[in-house]
Amino acid sequence: MFFLSKKVFISLMGCLAMQLAVTTSALDQSALNSPDTATEGLLLGESVQQGVDSKHILVSQAQRWVAENRQLPRSVVEVAPSDRRLIIPACDSPFEFNYPFATSQKTVRASCKESGWQIFLGISIHQSENALRYTQSLKAGHQLLKSDVELVRLSSSSSNSIPMPGLATDMLSIEGNSLTAAVRAGDLVMQRQLSISIEGYKLTRSILAGETLDSSAIETVLIASGNLPESQKLSADRLKGARAARDLAAGKLLSRYDIKEKHQLLVSQSGIARGQAVTRTNVSIQDYYGKPPQDSLRDYSSAKQMQAIRNLPAGSLLRLSDLTPMDMIRKGDNVQLTVRAGALEITVTMLALENARRDQRVLLLNPESGDEVQGIATAPGQARGLGTAPR
Repeated sequence: MFFLSKKVFISLMGCLAMQLAVTTSALDQSALNSPDTATEGLLLGESVQQGVDSKHILVSQAQRWVAENRQLPRSVVEVAPSDRRLIIPACDSPFEFNYPFATSQKTVRASCKESGWQIFLGISIHQSENALRYTQSLKAGHQLLKSDVELVRLSSSSSNSIPMPGLATDMLSIEGNSLTAAVRAGDLVMQRQLSISIEGYKLTRSILAGETLDSSAIETVLIASGNLPESQKLSADRLKGARAARDLAAGKLLSRYDIKEKHQLLVSQSGIARGQAVTRTNVSIQDYYGKPPQDSLRDYSSAKQMQAIRNLPAGSLLRLSDLTPMDMIRKGDNVQLTVRAGALEITVTMLALENARRDQRVLLLNPESGDEVQGIATAPGQARGLGTAPR
């Protein structure tokens, strides 16, 4: 038998107390975040009566609420009261939960409706996610290869927000995309850095203003669609037969502003006087380079039975705003007026007292009787009587 001095005894007891405290704290934290299906659905007041830790019930309910709210597995949600020394009072109904801060979901407020009591709980999400990382530094416009990126696994310890919005995670979708900005080795691949590659056109030699851009002067290259505004993107159809809008150097990546597109438009061939009808003999289809007026006409059918409202010199583009529907009847013309009454149809030669376009009313004079009547212009020199159905 041996005896311990008072000083040694006190020291040993202190160490033992510290060890018990550490063990109890670890067990308590493990119990807080391990769902107990036997007690999870119990009201807090009932749980206390059965000897179940009220803090355990609070944490279990909070864990389930966070998991359902954020659509996560419960196993990745960890809940801890902001102050572990607090004693959780009994509540006769399940706790109510919400996020007290609009900009953060790292804290949950639990409250008891009956007593008005509330507590703030810290939330941690232990989750991992696949991501892609650049294996080397790359310049903007680079066409990505599979060897330029590698697959990595992110966890909450290496990222403050899992899942991270905008992460590129699919290796198969990387190849063929272009970079919209320069990146460094080790950076995570973000969707905003990627752009679908489209065909672009680069000059293989210098071109003078007005020179036709033939296939020997152009090569097709892949470019990032984000590198050019939509208004500057070109297609092979736009380049066909186009001319240079200015002097262009070899290596130039062409945009719409560098070329004058070729169009085939309707042009006044010999000049058209005001009021004169458009016919196949005074117009022709000719090549036009550049951006034509929006209402330019591209074929004769668009100008058929139209007349000029102003003088159009030879070589003028025909525009819809330069034309108006042609008069079917002119003042002083002889007009064949057809009148029908049942099965009876009568045609009378009349004199036009005014001009009229198709389907317009026209005042006509009967030379024999001197009577004036109205008809509807239907064709050049023809009209039908009012009340007569069109044939």
